[in-house]
Amino acid sequence: MSGKQRMLSLRALKAYAQLSLNVMPEKAAPILAASLDELKSSNATLRTLAKDANLAALQSQATLIDKLAAVTRTPPSAGTVQQAAQVSEELLANAEAVTQGFVKSGAEAPAALVNLAARQRMLSQRAAGSYFAYQAAAKSPELKARALKATADFKAAISAFDDAKAEFPQIADRLEMARMQMIFFDNALGSIDSPTKEQFATIATTSERILSEMDSMTSEIIKQLAARSAVAPMVVSKK
Repeated sequence: MSGKQRMLSLRALKAYAQLSLNVMPEKAAPILAASLDELKSSNATLRTLAKDANLAALQSQATLIDKLAAVTRTPPSAGTVQQAAQVSEELLANAEAVTQGFVKSGAEAPAALVNLAARQRMLSQRAAGSYFAYQAAAKSPELKARALKATADFKAAISAFDDAKAEFPQIADRLEMARMQMIFFDNALGSIDSPTKEQFATIATTSERILSEMDSMTSEIIKQLAARSAVAPMVVSKK
């Protein structure tokens, strides 16, 4: 849940920037609302589970969520998209710190593969969110670099799952679907400085499809690890 906050912070930005550009607003508006709602509800749940060391970070997270919600309630402009991009990055950094805090505290620490899959969800949204924010917010070089780096990081990291296909055969089809969508995404990203409406639509739709596949992969890995834990033989002391 704490890892998913990373993705949601950037999905909200992506949807808001889409609204600024009038790219599939009928889909962007409900995505923005749902992302902010889940950010708020998950934060509230996490605060009931957290130990003292993580509570301060989660309270800061709640403040950032409210700040992002306030910015994205205003009609989008180049200035407000830039503000949303900044807040979403602060929220992303906070969510990463909270996630690592849960890991260090030993509170249901995720397997490395689970966290990697969850991070891929975030990268898909960071790439798309930065892309749309770049188009909407005066084409900031920083946002362009962020979009390109997130895409490169995603492509580099996804190969790590190839070794896991034997252990988790259920993820193979989802992995290949995510790769296929990334090809379309990457092709559209290649024209970042002179995009067409069709490429805007491609970035919007493929980023959602990649998110769906990576979300399902994350859930499947968690499900399989939980099942194995449940049936693991108990070690009985002979003393």
